[in-house]
Amino acid sequence: MILVVGATGVVGREVVAQLVEAGQEVRALVRDPGRDHGFGGEVKVVSGDLGSVATLTAALTGVDSAFLLSGGGPETPLHDANFAAAAAQAGVRHVVKLSIIGAEYGFTDLVSTWHLAGERAVRQIGQWPNGPQWTFLRPGEFSSNARLWAVPVRERGAVFWSQVDVKVAVIDPRDVAAAAVTALTTPGHEGKTYRIGGPRALDVRERVDILSAALGKPLKLIEVPIADVADAAARAGRQKLVVETTMSNLGRPEFQEKASQVLPTFQELVGRPPRSFEEWVDDHLGLFR
Repeated sequence: MILVVGATGVVGREVVAQLVEAGQEVRALVRDPGRDHGFGGEVKVVSGDLGSVATLTAALTGVDSAFLLSGGGPETPLHDANFAAAAAQAGVRHVVKLSIIGAEYGFTDLVSTWHLAGERAVRQIGQWPNGPQWTFLRPGEFSSNARLWAVPVRERGAVFWSQVDVKVAVIDPRDVAAAAVTALTTPGHEGKTYRIGGPRALDVRERVDILSAALGKPLKLIEVPIADVADAAARAGRQKLVVETTMSNLGRPEFQEKASQVLPTFQELVGRPPRSFEEWVDDHLGLFR
């Protein structure tokens, strides 16, 4: 049995779907189990709150491995520690945590330090007599951040964004999920960290050009302050401080160097190349029409 935490998010939902496709028995941890989350009858929906170890006991009973996506806010270290502690009590063998690029390189921004502290909590609890083994996935920017362009593209034929000249090897969240599923279902990934990214470094201008070509119409790219992007992301349900921090990081030379690197890790782990930004756009073109 594999438990997926963060199952209703962009990556978590893909982890659930790919595990089901692989024939695995899956539970999805959600806050409101009474809602129809669209997982299908193969998935058992269970409730739990990462802020409370006691609420996780039932969800983890009988679970062998778990995918942990605890969010990117200041509560991340506590939530990761709570989950790892509950997993240890339940006898869970292996936890795969979705972390972030900054944890790989020791960046000191808030989001990176939150995730790094979460990793440390999972490592420490993993050393308990019954502690779970761990695997950490450290992706960079997701291709799906382009979802935030959908409304202005549809309504104004424009993209409003910051840091438009910074190249990033963006990764499809479906590939992040594929890496997680590989780590959860095949042996030999315990105690390892994987820094994963996409197949090509692209700046925002190049990504907008790709989207424009796919739509068959010109798009304007208008550079705006980071605060404007963060406000728009907050209106779309993202954490404003996380977006603001992440966008600010792109202005740092050491971050630009690491974020633009095209790495072989994903192909070595999963056994195929990562999806391109063009593929993500083609599969989600309806969002922009």
